[in-house]
Amino acid sequence: MFRPFSYKGAAALVCLTAMAYMAFVIRLHLSQTTTELSPTNSRQESKPKHQKELGFIELSVCQDPTIDIIAIHGLDGHREHSWTAEDGTLWLRDLLPNDLPNARILSYGYDADTRSSTQTSTHTISRHAETFFASLEQRRRMHPRRPIIFIAHSLGGIILKKVCLVQNPLEPEAEDRKALGFSHSDSFKTDRGFRDISTSTLAVLFFGTPHSGANGVQLAEWMGRLLSVYMYTNNRVLSELDRDSPELEEIQRYYQSASEQLSTIFFYEEYETPILGGRTKLIVPRHLAVIQGDDRARVASMHADHCEIVKYRRMNDENYRKVADYLLELAGKAKVTVDNNWVREDGHRSIAKGESPPFQQTTLPKPLVPVSRYYVQRQEIYDFLTEKLLPSTLPEQQPRCVLHGLGGGGKTQAAAFWIEKNKEKFSQIIVVDSSSQQQIEEDLETAIRSIGPQYSKSTWKDAVAYLSGAKGWLLFFDNADEPDLQLDEYIPNSTDGVVLITTRNRECVAYAQDSHIQVEEMTEREAINLLHKASDVTPSSDDNSIAIVRELGMWALAITQAGAYISRTQRLDTYLATFRMHRDKLMREASLKGRNYKRSTYIAFDLSFGLLPKKAQELMKICAFLHHSSIPQALFERSVSSGFRVYTGSESYSLPDTVLTPIITRFRSAKLLLASFFPFFSPREQNSEAAIISGLEGILGSEWVVFSFQTLIDSIAQGSLMDAFTDSNGECFYNVHPLVQKYIQDLLEEGDQHRYALLAGQLLLGAIRPLRGESNIWHRQLSSHVDNLPLEVKLVNISHASAFAMVYKSTGNWNALQPLYEYCYSQLCTLLGPRHPDTVLAMNNLAATLGNRGQLEEAEKLKREVLALQMEILGPRHPDTVSAMNNLATTLLRRGQLEEAEKMMREVLTLQMEILGPRHPDTVSAMHNLATTVADCGQLEEAEKMVREVLTLQMEILGPRHPDTVLAMNNLAATLGNRGQLEEAEKLKREVLTLQMEILGPRHPDTVSAMNNLATTLLRRGQLEEAEKMRREVLTLQMEILGPRHPNTVSAMNNLATTLLRRGQLEEAEKMMREVLTLQMEILGPRHPNTVSAMNNLATTLLRRGQLEEAEKMMREVLTLQMEILGPRHPNTVSAMNNLATTLADRGQLEEAEKMRREVLTLRIEILGPRHHNTVLAMNNLAATLGHRGQLEEAEKLKREVLTLQMEILGPRHPDTVSAMNNLATTEMRSRVRQ
Repeated sequence: MFRPFSYKGAAALVCLTAMAYMAFVIRLHLSQTTTELSPTNSRQESKPKHQKELGFIELSVCQDPTIDIIAIHGLDGHREHSWTAEDGTLWLRDLLPNDLPNARILSYGYDADTRSSTQTSTHTISRHAETFFASLEQRRRMHPRRPIIFIAHSLGGIILKKVCLVQNPLEPEAEDRKALGFSHSDSFKTDRGFRDISTSTLAVLFFGTPHSGANGVQLAEWMGRLLSVYMYTNNRVLSELDRDSPELEEIQRYYQSASEQLSTIFFYEEYETPILGGRTKLIVPRHLAVIQGDDRARVASMHADHCEIVKYRRMNDENYRKVADYLLELAGKAKVTVDNNWVREDGHRSIAKGESPPFQQTTLPKPLVPVSRYYVQRQEIYDFLTEKLLPSTLPEQQPRCVLHGLGGGGKTQAAAFWIEKNKEKFSQIIVVDSSSQQQIEEDLETAIRSIGPQYSKSTWKDAVAYLSGAKGWLLFFDNADEPDLQLDEYIPNSTDGVVLITTRNRECVAYAQDSHIQVEEMTEREAINLLHKASDVTPSSDDNSIAIVRELGMWALAITQAGAYISRTQRLDTYLATFRMHRDKLMREASLKGRNYKRSTYIAFDLSFGLLPKKAQELMKICAFLHHSSIPQALFERSVSSGFRVYTGSESYSLPDTVLTPIITRFRSAKLLLASFFPFFSPREQNSEAAIISGLEGILGSEWVVFSFQTLIDSIAQGSLMDAFTDSNGECFYNVHPLVQKYIQDLLEEGDQHRYALLAGQLLLGAIRPLRGESNIWHRQLSSHVDNLPLEVKLVNISHASAFAMVYKSTGNWNALQPLYEYCYSQLCTLLGPRHPDTVLAMNNLAATLGNRGQLEEAEKLKREVLALQMEILGPRHPDTVSAMNNLATTLLRRGQLEEAEKMMREVLTLQMEILGPRHPDTVSAMHNLATTVADCGQLEEAEKMVREVLTLQMEILGPRHPDTVLAMNNLAATLGNRGQLEEAEKLKREVLTLQMEILGPRHPDTVSAMNNLATTLLRRGQLEEAEKMRREVLTLQMEILGPRHPNTVSAMNNLATTLLRRGQLEEAEKMMREVLTLQMEILGPRHPNTVSAMNNLATTLLRRGQLEEAEKMMREVLTLQMEILGPRHPNTVSAMNNLATTLADRGQLEEAEKMRREVLTLRIEILGPRHHNTVLAMNNLAATLGHRGQLEEAEKLKREVLTLQMEILGPRHPDTVSAMNNLATTEMRSRVRQ
């Protein structure tokens, strides 16, 4: 039922809305005023601003300042509040002194209220400028030559430019006059205080200054009138700010020429400022915030609106870092630049007095870049520079070299070191600070004027012309980093000199296409030497040093910073813990005195990162949560093409998303989403899958466009923040330095770190799909990146966890797989209950993973539980119940419970026969599994018969080329091998390999497995050379296909080591065995059966090499572990006991060896039966030990029994039968000799 429309209710709603908007506008636009707005305040009761709120306030004072930073606020501003963030951080006071500890920082306040509830200033811009200049001159009277950098926000920039017109009123026809700047040609009737300030001014930073009038002026005027019930308005100032106003035209006309002499940076707002009615508007857009035609000035965007453009909360705030980096750069050259200004100014003043200053007063040559006393020579770079800059033959082109790379890599120091060592080979060395076009021209001008008095009026162009005709010079362009910087016009056209360039901008390699080198990580040895030099520590061991330099990515500047810190503590062993706790502070710390670095590591990174476009920065933030190396381009392409959606097919749990619900489909506009880091969503909504996908679409697009993506990558690579390379298959990958990743992570708040980790996770999820019979190479390419994600990102929900599990399962990373399956099982138990089929499936997957991790007892327990549940829920004859029984039997077999395993396998086969019939694939598979179990129990004849039947059935049902048929053929070959029929086994295995090659190709895992199996048979047949060759090939293929840490690769390495041991290549075998053991320890842990097996193999190798003591120690450890993990009756435990007995016998401890041999034989008879080949082997070993102890009668009796069994089981021609015959003959001969 509809309610009738209520006009009264609507009117109330309109009133409430209007009041809310009014309150919003008052709060937002008048938040900078210092008195509360109240309609009850009368003009008579109110007071003007306190004097302490006007004029200058010192925000930071040091003992001996070297530079003045002077800030002037904008319209309706305040000398403190205008620069203060919402959390109370006044960056000029709280942040900037950390970066510029030697700066005096002043803020100027003036009465610029255009809307005040009590007092409205009647000052014009001119009057404000007069007052500002007088106050500034008074403040600087004791140090008039100290360099100045001005920071001006909005109207403050207009007042700053107006100062020159107030103190130096120029006639319209006097076009040669200057505004604020180096107006040395002006009449010396100009106020001397003004010239002092003009000469000392180094730079001006304008923030949202309306050089041509502001769009928001009409808005401000309108708002002032609208709110006049509360306040009075000064329309005079507003009219002077109106676009194209006469006042602005006059100021602009006279200021423009001065900007050629100053370092000018224009900052403009990217975001719109909220205004009345809930709308937003750019107050001072880019085209108004810059002076058109000023090619020397630099322009920088700020991710803020007009008010927030000068408010920062943290040291690593992106906007603050951008500003601080510019200030650091300017402060670094302030003294030299301003000193040169004063040299020229003093010359002008001397001339005005009728004096002639000596030439040396007007020229100061630029010194060479000093080499740090801690510098460690990097031989590769040094040799490259020598080759390119000092060619042995007469060059046809100008010798040039470009050193490029990320900031802090040591480019400048490497260049400076080379110059210092080779300076005698050049007639002149010109060092040019290439941080800006203006600075290049200043340094070239200084260089030409330093030659002699006749060049005192020469320009930079004269310098280039001079060098074009000179010989033997070196021109060094240092820090040519700016993206738009062009060097062509500054490089002389001559082959008689050389040019060296250092740059973060990779595009500069165009200046020396065949002569550039990327300055990357140091070698480990170089890095360690640098750390020890910089810290003044000489440790007895390099262990701590290696850990530190690896953590710092072998990065020169970071290591130098670490050394500076360690030099104070003299503790290498505690640095890493401190670093991990306070990484951001340590990497931003500017305490590098005496180390010839102006910037810390993070500040050096800021310079590159701050220049990136917004989308490129967002992409880098995502990459910060991937692995630092080998990021596939295909990751982005596949994920975009899938819509960044997680796979929810049959191999993944396709349950509803219980954690990340797409609440916000109406806010899918990625542009809005990214503009302010998800501003429209609550924290829960921001991390929803819909919001995360929208974020990715905003960066990478909703469709894959190669050109757009490459543009992003190019902008990142230009600043050397990312490197691209192509592998042997032509696939493109990207690398990011790990320290850059840490830097980006430290830029982000904790909540943002989690969000970008989610973005990285969703990017990977969009690219993860099941393998359809192909190689696992794609999952292997993704695995390191999945590894790098925080666990909570992988466990966002069941769908995500199971998708990531696909990668780990295909790459054999059981350790990483376990927590994912545990999570899925736990969630499904909660959501669906423990008896739901999906929950039981999850339990089974977890059990299989535990088994693969070697946790066989826990795996058995879970599999018994699975079987019990399937029995209850589905009944004993359901296929899933039978499958659970088969899985449990497999685990029992691995645990050495052979009798129960065989019984269960026979039951499985019987059920499959009854339910599915004898020719069903699952029945044949059950027969196959039983045959394997029977073989392990030593019943080789029955096993062979069964495997032959399996092969016949597979041939009939599936055909000779089906993978299952080929597998059956392989298993028959293995059984024949165990029965000693090695010739037939070899023939079958060669046939298997040929079929796998034809069907699957040479790189398929099953083909590689067939090759390994054939190598095993060749080894048993004594064809050692071919076996070794084949096993080397297997290892190479496993490395390429699966990677060096996959279990199958490690197994291949172990097999090769065993082969080498058989061939007598003991040294290489031992080295490889140790590597296998190390890998197994790292991948599987110390208690995994494969790790224990690796330890046993190494001990055997040590025994062969005569290292008996270490071998015995290791064998005892193996036996202890097998006892604890598998129990005393497991075949592997019994085998470990046998190996230890062999070691003891070799060491002459025959009594203990005999005792252990008897125990082994007893256990094997009980477990495997008297006719199993391992039982017969144990009998033979005991006989050998008895023979060594002189108990020849018992030894001979045992050896006769061994020969009889071998004859019956293996036949008279089997190698083991022949060996038994030989052993018996030897014993009989010894008995006759004794008699």
